[in-house]
Amino acid sequence: MSTRSKSLTKLAVRAWIALCGLYFLWEAATYRGFFGRLAEWQIAHFGAYAPLLTFLFLFLLAIFPAWLILRILRRRDPEPDVEPPLDVQIKRARTLRAIVYGFAAVSFCVVLGFAAYTLFALPGPDGRQQTIAASDAGSVPIVEGPARLVGGEIGTVVFFGQDWFIGDDRMAFAPYRPASGGAATFFVQLDATNKDKLAGLTQRPAWSGLLVEGGLPGTARVLFNAIGVGIRDPYYTLYRDEYSLKMRYWLQTIQWLILTAFLLGFTALQSRRIKRLEETKRDGIAD
Repeated sequence: MSTRSKSLTKLAVRAWIALCGLYFLWEAATYRGFFGRLAEWQIAHFGAYAPLLTFLFLFLLAIFPAWLILRILRRRDPEPDVEPPLDVQIKRARTLRAIVYGFAAVSFCVVLGFAAYTLFALPGPDGRQQTIAASDAGSVPIVEGPARLVGGEIGTVVFFGQDWFIGDDRMAFAPYRPASGGAATFFVQLDATNKDKLAGLTQRPAWSGLLVEGGLPGTARVLFNAIGVGIRDPYYTLYRDEYSLKMRYWLQTIQWLILTAFLLGFTALQSRRIKRLEETKRDGIAD
């Protein structure tokens, strides 16, 4: 293989790695495709799923063939059988550092995205409480924020769980509809983290909390669709309080921040290795 062909192949492989990372980030953010299926498998077997590990597993699996191609190309390079010269070692170390820096930058962008969304896009407890009748869905303007839902009944309850290792997320959701049924415009977060705590929950004349457009975790949407609960577009979710609404996003932010710190720590170690190699090279030249 010519030098030009090798360069183009390496460029294509690196582009594939970048595209895989962006694609599985999109799947994770929208709870679709392979990410959604793997998450549902974990929930079925363990009662929860680990979002970051799910993403990393799919990403590493997808780029494994690319990594093999790079290894094969490297072995075919015309280099001596002995330990590679210092120049080659330094070049490889710098390349690895640049790649990890790139992953750290993407990870930090995800951190900023989650933090910005949590701080500025999600509603807070301030403002006048809006009272909405379940039968008025689609006929009255709905404002995100403090809300009180009346005139409906809660339906089948589904549980949602995520394991973040630094904390976990266990929630129960139910549709809130008029007695006549139909597709649901409103969903309510219940004060229960497992089926045992559902025994004390009863129908109420009103449910109060923070109303947000959308708001159901991807897993919960899939479960509601699976049991035949239609979801209107748009739909709204009533969370018990600001903590319940935002904690899931803060846990994701912290998890990605830990990954960013790990990647930056690796690049710092790599920089120290490069510095030692460069010092060894200078000492050899001086001798």
